[in-house]
Amino acid sequence: MPHSELKKHAVETIRRSYRLLSREQDLSPSNSLVNEQLTDLVRTLTRCQSSAVSEYLLATPELAAERERLPGLCGMAECEMEKYWARHLITCATCDLSKFWYYPEYQELCRAEKALFDRRRFDTISFLGAGALPLTAFLLARHLPGTKVTCVDFDAEACDLAQQLSRKLGIANDVDIRCMDALQYAPKDHELVICASLLQGREEIYKRLQDRHCAMIVRDSEGAYQFLYKAAELPEAGFRQVAKTSIDPRRINTSRYYERDMGSSSHATA
Repeated sequence: MPHSELKKHAVETIRRSYRLLSREQDLSPSNSLVNEQLTDLVRTLTRCQSSAVSEYLLATPELAAERERLPGLCGMAECEMEKYWARHLITCATCDLSKFWYYPEYQELCRAEKALFDRRRFDTISFLGAGALPLTAFLLARHLPGTKVTCVDFDAEACDLAQQLSRKLGIANDVDIRCMDALQYAPKDHELVICASLLQGREEIYKRLQDRHCAMIVRDSEGAYQFLYKAAELPEAGFRQVAKTSIDPRRINTSRYYERDMGSSSHATA
């Protein structure tokens, strides 16, 4: 599709998605209208990763409201989707994570993030903003035996579902689910902390982590995917960026790997 046609199609899809999500009360997978529209939105944005198209969409005034508010609506829909799928998997006779719609994307995301820190061995990995379906934590528990994985989320219902799911999968001894504010979580020295895409209060969390000798992965959003997730606030002091995943149609997020910067107050940029 020529860029001119793709731009027009993307604008229409983004605006239509915003209108629909704004008026629907039920943003869960039980609502077929929401499912169909979000599928169309993700598919369309995946095709809009060239700089010419993505820069146009992010800069065009007619999408100013959508850029500001659509990510919040998508985040709410994502939380509902995770709870829906967690409940479904818990009640299944066989708990098969691969049945989840976006399982291949999470597999690829986890593989790419593991490659960022493959030269280091962490005894503990924590996931802040883990949600009801913490696939990253579950995959890491499976692929890194002996590593303790901690999931942190303030949503009590999400934590209860994640706990039930970990028991169903037989990995409850390897995954610690904690219902608490991520700001109150104190990682151990030499722990890897993963900040989820929907994590709130990142800047304050970064400040608290400056006093800890830990490493960190920040999930970010670049290009046209910023209509799904807002670009992440990045650490401004105490950490240096060591590595970063590239934009890839197989995964929505890009991930930035940071280590403590003992000699400088600035972080590296991509």
